[in-house]
Amino acid sequence: MTLDRFKVPTSHELTILKNPDLEPMPPHRRIWGFLSFFGYWGIPNLTIWTWSTGSALVSLGLSIGHIMGALTIGNILICIYTCLNSNPGLKYHVGYTMCQRMIFGIYGSSLGIIVRIILSIIFYGAQAWLGGLCVVVTLSSLSENFLYLTQKLEGVQMALRDFIGFLIFQIIQMGFFFFKPERLNTANNVACLITSIAFIVILIICLVKNDGPGPLYDLPNKTDNAGWMWLYAITIWYGALSPDITNQCDYSRFASGEKSTYLGIITAIMITGTFVPLASLLVVSTTIEMYEEAFWLPTDLCLYWLRESYSPGVRAGNFFLGLCFISSQLTFNVLANGFTGGMDLAGILPQFINIRRGAIITALLSWCVQPWNFYNTSSTFMSVMSSFGVVITPIIAITICDFYLIRKATLPISELYSTSPTGSFYFKSGVNFRALIVWIISIFPGIPGLINSVKANPRIPVGFDNFFYGSAIFSFILPFGFYYLVCYAFPPPLNNVNDTYDYFNAFTLKECQKLNMEPYSEAPSIEGEIVRICDSSSNKATNDLNEFI
Repeated sequence: MTLDRFKVPTSHELTILKNPDLEPMPPHRRIWGFLSFFGYWGIPNLTIWTWSTGSALVSLGLSIGHIMGALTIGNILICIYTCLNSNPGLKYHVGYTMCQRMIFGIYGSSLGIIVRIILSIIFYGAQAWLGGLCVVVTLSSLSENFLYLTQKLEGVQMALRDFIGFLIFQIIQMGFFFFKPERLNTANNVACLITSIAFIVILIICLVKNDGPGPLYDLPNKTDNAGWMWLYAITIWYGALSPDITNQCDYSRFASGEKSTYLGIITAIMITGTFVPLASLLVVSTTIEMYEEAFWLPTDLCLYWLRESYSPGVRAGNFFLGLCFISSQLTFNVLANGFTGGMDLAGILPQFINIRRGAIITALLSWCVQPWNFYNTSSTFMSVMSSFGVVITPIIAITICDFYLIRKATLPISELYSTSPTGSFYFKSGVNFRALIVWIISIFPGIPGLINSVKANPRIPVGFDNFFYGSAIFSFILPFGFYYLVCYAFPPPLNNVNDTYDYFNAFTLKECQKLNMEPYSEAPSIEGEIVRICDSSSNKATNDLNEFI
């Protein structure tokens, strides 16, 4: 049996480095403006995942005012990292896979891609489990028997009711993988709107029923280590979004313009990233006073209301709340984790995996991480949240440093698809050991603190804990500066000029003029393989007979 039958169906020629989903995004697919990016960066905050994060920060011992102060700084940090990491996608319309080839090399890129695949699978499972709880709210409002279907399944920490919701949500998500990622922008924006309304409704109900914000509102700090807890709050908040910041180029390549992209990102993060955690903190505060119990998840609160009164009005209200929560969990998980996992898997096996196939693989593998174990306690939840940034932030820092300072925001794109030893991104045996060594060294200081946060170990020096608490900042500054110094001491082979031609038919005439690039119609080729200029310093023409279009 030949393997050709399993290859990605396409009219393009497939290679070990390229399929249509990995090529620069053509103009007709670059349709995202302000509203699309507002929705894309608003929806992560408008999920019950983020709602729970804001509430869980209370366990750090900070007052609501201090928590919101820390989260404001965290949101500013997220805006800066995201906007800076958008530009390879905005300028050259390439995604995360190409950025990994840029920094780690043609073959070394597999490391950064695999790390992101793992995170996609973990996040997909975590969000799918929460989406299943939203399904439980909706179905429980339709059937009282289902509401009380709480017997535990043997050998796992989940109720039969929750498993059914999880299974249904997983199946629903699969259907959305048959759309192109950029075409889900409208559904995403609708989900943002209705979930915002749902959160506002819950907040108003709780404030009215409790006649005020509750005891947490005026509670002072309970920690003598407020400075480091501020940093830890920032790290936890940032950690939840760090994987999305890392692969921002996967979606900035859909942008129709730079200004609308930046404006959409900044306004979405600052508005939703302020309202949702504040609302969640106030709701938790009211539930402590009303019910003598802190409801970390809004789905748990909805189920409590159903058990308290199964009247038609309560059932109708919770039915629509459940639908709103489903919408945000669904669009966020499909876009930020499902399709992202598909893009990353396509980068590993371009000939056999495209975005759709990769997204389905991501969804199937998400069962293996057993996401129902993530939410047993708020401390476990926060440890999982904050751990991601330790590993992923150095990749963000290296990418930004490499693109702006080392390559001066100039890329010969066609060489990202070349295995030629003389190519700009081949380095040594296809691996950029500069970036690899910097990444390994940069993640090391955060690991002891991460281990200590999961299981306390008095033998771990307090300095490692502090580095972990501030890893949202420290894990960026350290690799950024270190990578620049390494490249200064050991300069990588650079070809800081744009391609001579638009080999991929991905740029408009205006863009070609700006990049000093000849349009696609004038690009020469030899039997389907592109002739490139590889020695820009001497302007000597050479033939790069690598597998392009």
